[in-house]
Amino acid sequence: MELSWLEDFLTLSNTLNFSRAAELRNLTQPTFSRRIRNLENWLGVTLVDRGTFPASLTAEGRSFRKAAEETVHALYREREQCLQMAGGEASFQSFVTLHTIAVSFFPHWLHTLEGKLGPLRTRMTCATMNDCVENLVSGASNFMLFYAHPSAPLRLDPVQYPSLVVGKERLIPVSAPGRGRKPRHPLLGGGTKPTPYLRYARHTFITRLIDTIIAAQPKPPLLEVRHENALTLSLKVMTMEGHGLTWLPETSIKAELQAGSLVLAGPSEWSLAMEIRAYRSVQRGAREKERIWSLLHESAVD
Repeated sequence: MELSWLEDFLTLSNTLNFSRAAELRNLTQPTFSRRIRNLENWLGVTLVDRGTFPASLTAEGRSFRKAAEETVHALYREREQCLQMAGGEASFQSFVTLHTIAVSFFPHWLHTLEGKLGPLRTRMTCATMNDCVENLVSGASNFMLFYAHPSAPLRLDPVQYPSLVVGKERLIPVSAPGRGRKPRHPLLGGGTKPTPYLRYARHTFITRLIDTIIAAQPKPPLLEVRHENALTLSLKVMTMEGHGLTWLPETSIKAELQAGSLVLAGPSEWSLAMEIRAYRSVQRGAREKERIWSLLHESAVD
């Protein structure tokens, strides 16, 4: 039995989709399916009901999932503790998050943590939503920082992966300024002339939130996609250069709003308030990980 088989199974138990799980594990679907079969053969039971769509876990699969999570986390935790004893790489506390949060929120937040805990050794991985969840579930990262909004819930068991609110954020529409410091590309509901729109890539989490904002409007705007990009920094620069309007996290553009190089493109109803949450596995970790979580629990944002 191989550790990778357990990680494959945990990925599948979260996605319930062989194709998507194989993609997340960077495997071909036949290879991924064969590894799941190898695990089932080793256990002597069927873990996944392949006769349903989406796939579902059998009773044995649901029972084994908890054991698999505990085993994977225990192995990563012990590796971390062993390397800490040897002065190795695992003395780093590992975080996974979206690129936007890594750039606009994490540096200041980490400074606040260190003000209370002392200097920390941290490692950051930036990934897509699905890869962030995979990193957390597999135990590759100690903590996950992610946006939270009821319209786009994460498929994480809140009992196995508790979370705390560590910050607030707003997604706001912005444009380069035009005459009189009004938006060069205003956001208008029910307009007849298309407005140039700089969009996050379709697979991103923020796109789902923007779609929620637009769907809630009585008169949807007429937007013409001129550019698509997964990175907030790139969209910010494109917007400042006047290529169109976009939605950006407010914390990522505070300086630009104050300087006037970006202005609001629409009223408050075109914005969306959301939380920034820190997630971890319920499995206990090394002392430093528990010390960080204890502080986060004490200072959680209401």
